[in-house]
Amino acid sequence: MGNTYRILFLLPFLWFAAHPAAGQSAMRTPDDTSTLAPIERASSPDFPPLSFEVEGQDLSLAPTEAVDTASPSGFSSFVQTVSSLFQVDTTKRRRFSLLALPEFSYGDEDGLGLGFTARLYINDFRPHPQGKARRQSYVDLSSHFTFKGNLSLSLRPTVYLLDERLLLRGYFGLGHYPSTFQAIGPNSPEDQKEDYDERSTRLRWAAYWRWFENVYIGLGYYYYDYQVKDKLEGGMLDQGTIAGSNGARVSGLSLHYLYDSRDDPFVPLKGFYAQLDGYFNARLLGSTQDYTKYLIDLRGYLPVGENQLIALNFYAQIATGEVPFQDMASLSNGIHSRGYASGRYIDKNLMSLQAEYRYYFGRFGISAFAGTANVGDTPLKALKMDKLTFGGGLRVKPFRGQRMYFRGDVGFNTHGDVQFYLGIDELF
Repeated sequence: MGNTYRILFLLPFLWFAAHPAAGQSAMRTPDDTSTLAPIERASSPDFPPLSFEVEGQDLSLAPTEAVDTASPSGFSSFVQTVSSLFQVDTTKRRRFSLLALPEFSYGDEDGLGLGFTARLYINDFRPHPQGKARRQSYVDLSSHFTFKGNLSLSLRPTVYLLDERLLLRGYFGLGHYPSTFQAIGPNSPEDQKEDYDERSTRLRWAAYWRWFENVYIGLGYYYYDYQVKDKLEGGMLDQGTIAGSNGARVSGLSLHYLYDSRDDPFVPLKGFYAQLDGYFNARLLGSTQDYTKYLIDLRGYLPVGENQLIALNFYAQIATGEVPFQDMASLSNGIHSRGYASGRYIDKNLMSLQAEYRYYFGRFGISAFAGTANVGDTPLKALKMDKLTFGGGLRVKPFRGQRMYFRGDVGFNTHGDVQFYLGIDELF
């Protein structure tokens, strides 16, 4: 496949906000550290992080800034000028708010591509019965297509009902695009890969009930259908010995446990987060393979100074049975192991540990991170975690009264590879 060049514009082209929070739905005092709802991770590849605000209040991580009578720098002046273009009438409250980013791409084989990533906020301005901040309901949408017929579309709702006792999460995705299969295993050569055409339909739904403070337990169902087309003749997939090489259907039930005591789900300064998921695939439910997969995501945040912290993350995927390659653990996925290309290593099991130093000042922030991870056909082999990555990044807050950061990171590995990442808010 040819190289693909992407430009992700970091300035919103749609901003229909109810207030500077762009979707935060309740009043909150500056010293209110009440627990917020468990939110899908940035980590999770399915739920990219966005902003979290409170009406009429600036919850930026930096202290209130004094008026600077000196002339601003050229870059600061540019940021302030752009911000002024997106000021919102805060006296109006809208039921829905929308933030969207356009995306353009060009590939030697795919041609010109257009797309967008957006989040639709569902605002609830009623006071919380316990005086806490209301949990935010929202819908994530993304789409990308090329003029040569490639398409990807996804929709991810997160909705709170019954005074936030009930949490509903879903995912629907369609895809038709060229993909690359990398040889399985932690020691696969970089050139042992081949291209194929993938067509996929993915559906996932889960309902969670709040049993205790900070604790949600859920049950779900999911169905993924993967089709493999245009395989390399005589290649690894063409031999038919790899699970999923002739396509795969993944169908089963899931169990979920969530605990979240972070002070903020998008740019946390303190607290703890735990997500434990079990996926049970069975031929009885329509799956082409019988296997079980467990996901563990643990995150902690340690303040080390004013507007400074160290964020820690342990992520693991453990699987038993015959796992199709489409559902294997991937290193990297853009969240852990920043520095490796997406899908560089795949296998049934993955272990990852990373730490990131974050410092926020004024309308900017900086970060430095390091991590280690590995994949393997057994959890013990993955626990070796000998693939080191490190890097750093810059954060920019485009709106003075809104707690939202654009994120740019650069990651390195010990083989000299370099990867660049753009996004909104912190990954974990």
